[in-house]
Amino acid sequence: NSIQIEVKKGWTETATIWLAVVGKAGLGKTPSIHNIIKPLLSANNREIKNYIKQSEKFEYYEKLSAKEKKEHEEIHKPTKTQFIANDITIEALVELHQENKNSVGVFKDELAGWFKDMNKYREGSDLEFWLSTWSGKAISLNRKTSRSSFVDKPLVSVLGGIQPSILNSFYTDDNKDNGFIDRMLLSYPDLDIEKWNDKEMNYDTIQWYNDTIIAFYETIKHKVVQYDDDGDVNPKIAIIPSDSKKEWVRVFNEYTDIQNSDEENEYMKSMLPKQKSYLPRFALLINTLNSFFDDTYKTNALEISKESILSAEKLSKYFIAMAKKIKVNSIETNEIKSTISANKNKSTKEQFYELYKKNP
Repeated sequence: NSIQIEVKKGWTETATIWLAVVGKAGLGKTPSIHNIIKPLLSANNREIKNYIKQSEKFEYYEKLSAKEKKEHEEIHKPTKTQFIANDITIEALVELHQENKNSVGVFKDELAGWFKDMNKYREGSDLEFWLSTWSGKAISLNRKTSRSSFVDKPLVSVLGGIQPSILNSFYTDDNKDNGFIDRMLLSYPDLDIEKWNDKEMNYDTIQWYNDTIIAFYETIKHKVVQYDDDGDVNPKIAIIPSDSKKEWVRVFNEYTDIQNSDEENEYMKSMLPKQKSYLPRFALLINTLNSFFDDTYKTNALEISKESILSAEKLSKYFIAMAKKIKVNSIETNEIKSTISANKNKSTKEQFYELYKKNP
């Protein structure tokens, strides 16, 4: 939340992304993702341990008599500084976000349960909550099981793995209409389970990565994020200068032409509005990372470079290609199943003919 991007007056985007790595069991989704975010997980674990330690001190202090408290150093109730959550309820997630205004990340080895919960669409459901957080809308939680909670500027990113069969079952007309699936960024590489090999990274590279990611995290936390008088994040605003704006307009209009075209199917068209939001989000993230990591760029974190827009375009088109690959497979699978079920009393030849009529 420390930096947002202004596409034009009245249209700003946060850095929220939802990313799922798609692959069958045993392909190595979990260890790959773990290695990427290991430095942040380590920092998160330190925050949890520190909170537990400070809570124990506070509980001890609270049990002291008034006289003993006067003779003891005053201890204030600690604040949760955990910033990555795993298996967590909506109530607990909002409470955690109240104490970590800049952002909370949700990391799950398997996103299957999270996906399935989204199928239970009803007023006040988890799906309604998640759609709001993705859009950066203020969230207010009033449930009988929880005290009232409010987050003015939610930023909850999601990362995890999922198996193709789960996605196949999720591609329904309802889930197309509510737009949840179009908000997911899906990475579905063509992989086979590998035999043993002796390829390794050296320790210097691993240590450099860990140190640099933590340094970036600490810089954002202590030097970039600013708070207003109410304790809410007061985000800096990154702008798109005129030379970068030309590339943005070109990509935006290209996506618009596809939306207006009769040659693209509706399932693919439905994801393009979300990609128009993801493009500036990618550009914001890439520009911020370049400004921190790469001295050759001389990037201003608050002015989105042309290179950042072009990189964001590549990233967006990658995720569009992945979505097309998954959607076509999922839609065709569901069409085949439903057509065969509707014609189960017919011969195999007749069923085949019905399938051909449904989708030549």
